[in-house]
Amino acid sequence: MSETKLPRPGQATLAGWLIVLGSLLTVVTAWDQIAGLRSLDTRERVEEVLAEPPLAGSGIGLDSILTLMHVMALVTGAIAAAAVILGWHVLQRNKQARLALTVIAAPLFFAGMFGGGFWSTLSAVAVVLLWMSPTRDWFDGVSPTKREALDNSDPDQKSYVAPTPPEAPTAPTGPAASTTETSSTTGPARLSAQQPPPWTGPVAQRAPAAPTRRPGAVMAAAVLTWIGSGFTALMMLASAATATANPDLILDQVRKQAENDPSMREVAGLYTTDVIIASAWIMAVLVALVCVAAGVFAAFAIRRHSWARIALMISAAVSALSLLLFALAFPPAVVLFGAAVATFSFLLRPEVAAWFRTK
Repeated sequence: MSETKLPRPGQATLAGWLIVLGSLLTVVTAWDQIAGLRSLDTRERVEEVLAEPPLAGSGIGLDSILTLMHVMALVTGAIAAAAVILGWHVLQRNKQARLALTVIAAPLFFAGMFGGGFWSTLSAVAVVLLWMSPTRDWFDGVSPTKREALDNSDPDQKSYVAPTPPEAPTAPTGPAASTTETSSTTGPARLSAQQPPPWTGPVAQRAPAAPTRRPGAVMAAAVLTWIGSGFTALMMLASAATATANPDLILDQVRKQAENDPSMREVAGLYTTDVIIASAWIMAVLVALVCVAAGVFAAFAIRRHSWARIALMISAAVSALSLLLFALAFPPAVVLFGAAVATFSFLLRPEVAAWFRTK
């Protein structure tokens, strides 16, 4: 298949448009932040942050923070504008654009925490999809059918030639025939000559061997599951420990939200320090149990249990949806969202499905 006629995989289309749209919205967000940087609302929010630990008493002034936010918003907007152009060229299968996006992904992620928020993080994570199969094969000019044939091929397989059927013995004619019939009425030699071995037809050609070795995508999905589950469990347990050590700080935040939102006042009245601590630990334990279950599914999946693959795919899909909602309030969670999406895509690959089916 010609390199210019290779169909673009859906994963490449998704990654390219996530980069383009996410970066474009990052530019808009950065511009909006610069426009409202000197507003009274922004100054009040920055002053509240400076009045609380760990910045309280640090000597950092309001103007210094506003200047830093202005610079970071400019940097984020500039990088995001470049990512919009590069993302469009990635959709045209430009390898140089993919390399350039890989270089600016990390600065876009960290600078976006100050000026882009959720959208800049989403764009940076989408760059990772450009280096995963089948998008990687698309950039390398490898067709899906060729890749599947390479993954399913057996290097030790020999070409098998079907044996030719044995020829049936021909009956003798003439005087010799009558002589043979009268002289050889008994004996094993005569029986073997009269009864040729049965022939069942030509032997079918050997079918291509299914993958016998574990695909690398299975181990990659398991590793991503273990890292993501471990980090999520530790983060939730750390949050519960923080809530136990400083419940009054969380209670003050709830009361401030109730002051700004009248609909929260009745709910805020139900919160006490004991309720906050108990809620934090219940949530942490539930999430930790789910993370442990996902790790167990991954362990059984690499041992070639089909049910574990299905369970791990369901776990990854549910985690991706939950993390996407959580990332709206905590943008760095997009990294875990990307890991969940990558895990699901790894387990969905055809060579992985074939490996589990041939157990």
